[in-house]
Amino acid sequence: MESNKQLQARFQKVNLLDYKGDQPLKIAKADQSHRVFTTYNIDGLNQTEDPISIDFTVKKASNIKLLDKEKDQPAQHKRSLQFNCNIEEEALLFFDKREIIPSDNSNINQHIKVNVTEDAEFIWSEIVHLDEVSDYHYYSLMEIWAEEQCLAYDPVQFDGSEEMLAHHGMTESYPYVASIWYISPDPPFDEWDVQQRLSQAKNHRAGMTDIDGKGILIRWLSTDLTLLKQEMDDVLAFFDEKITELRKWRV
Repeated sequence: MESNKQLQARFQKVNLLDYKGDQPLKIAKADQSHRVFTTYNIDGLNQTEDPISIDFTVKKASNIKLLDKEKDQPAQHKRSLQFNCNIEEEALLFFDKREIIPSDNSNINQHIKVNVTEDAEFIWSEIVHLDEVSDYHYYSLMEIWAEEQCLAYDPVQFDGSEEMLAHHGMTESYPYVASIWYISPDPPFDEWDVQQRLSQAKNHRAGMTDIDGKGILIRWLSTDLTLLKQEMDDVLAFFDEKITELRKWRV
């Protein structure tokens, strides 16, 4: 078990506390600069078949962006991830477009559990590739809490033999499924501004769900990976712009 109790960021400010990550999983500060965010690379998600977990707290008034260094890499045949995070008041965690690519005969399980405190914010974006995979099992649970209130408990399951999206209908023949979560007690945008960025092109579906006025979930089914990524990038860039406007004076 690797334990880095504090990770520093902009102006030597500590903004990740109580960080613990099973080897080979680790978080390290990236070289990328941004007006608001401190960027960290998360590495090691696809390097072992042993169960791995990561726990940390985003400190008050910190703005954190996590980047997966292992994009476009097929997952190990067996992978289990437990991701736990507590986001303190006025803080924001933004996990930028993680990609999950099951391989044949793979078994992938992940549990993402996040607690947002008071006016904290959380953004998670993810693409799951199901193309050219004949036999696999994928299960993901997104669990989001606002202290004592459960905002989301969203289990999603794909199976190579059934191709079933649990609780959300059938995936039909769509090879790409994507999601963006934006949790905030007061989102800095109008939902129509997001809706107009979602196309309904042929063989491409997108829908948005309001989460009791405390955030939104956008989910895509698509056959066009290029269009899907462009659309997600457009939405995430819009979020980045709005976040920066509000948080640019914070250090």
